[in-house]
Order: sequence, then C-alpha cells, then structure tokens
Amino acid sequence: MGDEILSVGIDIGTSTTQIIFSKITVQNTAGAFLVPNMKITDIAVTYRSGIYFTPLLSKEEINLEKLKKIILNEYKAAGIRKEQISTGAIIITGETARKENAEKVLEILSDFAGDFVVAAAGPDLESILAGYGSGAGDMSKDRSAGIVNFDIGGGTTNCAVFSGGEVVDSFALDIGGRLIKFDGEG
Repeated sequence: MGDEILSVGIDIGTSTTQIIFSKITVQNTAGAFLVPNMKITDIAVTYRSGIYFTPLLSKEEINLEKLKKIILNEYKAAGIRKEQISTGAIIITGETARKENAEKVLEILSDFAGDFVVAAAGPDLESILAGYGSGAGDMSKDRSAGIVNFDIGGGTTNCAVFSGGEVVDSFALDIGGRLIKFDGEG
C-alpha cells in the first residue's frame, strides 16, 4: 500500500488548452532499514476537462484572464481545491511558448496551486513528451524496432525517434494544422 497524491497537468498549446487531474500512488520499495526508494506504483486519471481553444489577446499575447477563468472553472467542475494539489505540471507548447507574455503567464499560474513543474516546452522537450505520451518509446522497446512519432499541433509538428525505448533524435517543424489554409478560407 502506498501514499496517494493529487496531481494536475495543464497543457497550454498553440490551438488548445486542457486540464487533467490524476491520483498518483507512490510507494517506498526499499526495505525497512534501507534508504527510501520511492516509486510511482499507480496513476489514475480522475478528471479530464473539455478541450478549449487557447485564449489569445492577439497574435503576440496570451489572454491570461480568460486562461485563469478556464482553469478555475475546471477545478470547480472537478470538485478540487487548489490546496489539495500536491504536484503537477503547467506546460506551454508550440507557438504559444513564443508569445510575448508566455513567461509571465507561467509565473502567475505557477502560484495557482501546489508545487509545479513549469516549463515553456521547446521543440525537443515537446517532441520527447509527445513521443513518450503516445507510447512510441515503449513500442520501440517491445518490438525491438525504431519508431518515429509525429505530433501535429496547431503551430508546430514535433518528431521524436525512438530505438530500444530511448530517444535517438528529435526535432520540430514550424508548421501545424492551424497554419494550413485552403483556397477560399479567411
């Protein structure tokens, strides 16, 4: 039996924003008289928000007030108070990470709740996170094969190459679904 902690993940992307709450079980796997060896033994998503368009004031600026309102409403909908959060991550990705006020948004939201890992994910980190999140890393290990994961976002396409469960290479292209327009579109 382990200890349960409540975690939140807030993903602020080029096109969309989503919030996920999870219960994480951690357990000391070391013997009674050894240095503690804490491991995550279970993760269960307890609430997944809807997907919102990332609110912007302009092409250069994130709408912090609307973003805070989205997050507060999702905390309320999940029945979770900020004080209940032990850990989590706020990650700004893609074109949104390049906005003039991205660092300010991260700074203000980092005080929002708990002890956060806060990052403006550059192309390498975003590519690797997407690759592991998709299962490409595990698949490359299980199948003893090279696996390439493409994550097509709103403003960027991120690529991670895995072999034997490890990242071999990663890169990003500055093209995404929100940047492609067809003749006749505004």
